[in-house]
Amino acid sequence: MTRVLNTRWYAVLEMQQRLKMLNPGSPEAEIVEHAVSLAINSKSQEENLKFFRYDIIRNARFSLQRTKVRQRKLCKKVALLTPACFKEPTEAQDFASFDLEAKLRAVIAASGKNMSQCFDDMINDKGVAATALACGVSQRTANRLRQKVRQVVKIYLNSQGFA
Repeated sequence: MTRVLNTRWYAVLEMQQRLKMLNPGSPEAEIVEHAVSLAINSKSQEENLKFFRYDIIRNARFSLQRTKVRQRKLCKKVALLTPACFKEPTEAQDFASFDLEAKLRAVIAASGKNMSQCFDDMINDKGVAATALACGVSQRTANRLRQKVRQVVKIYLNSQGFA
């Protein structure tokens, strides 16, 4: 039992050291940050440090890839509703996209603290690190905020019949 705990915490410490050398918000830093979370929450009984670390980083990479696929699908749904982003907008399209954004902002603002800032950062293509800094929270919490924003937008769009 002690060896399993040691393996886990050695892996966490190594990944934390590696994280210090990476640029915050870079893809590799996001993978390592997520791997640290997975290692801490792992129920794995792996005793070999190299295998454990490899498995955790591989799982983190795949998890983030799946998240990005879900984000792209959501962006495509939003893009269907706001075609003004991709071609010269007409006045009606411009009004519709501003109207949708205003409604989304109202729903998101009512959903919790820091949600509006997170939504703004997502719209402006800012990274997780920038959101964490702006909101005064950890990157892990910023990731959770982003996930909650995506969930609120998805629920809103589905309730409006844009599924």
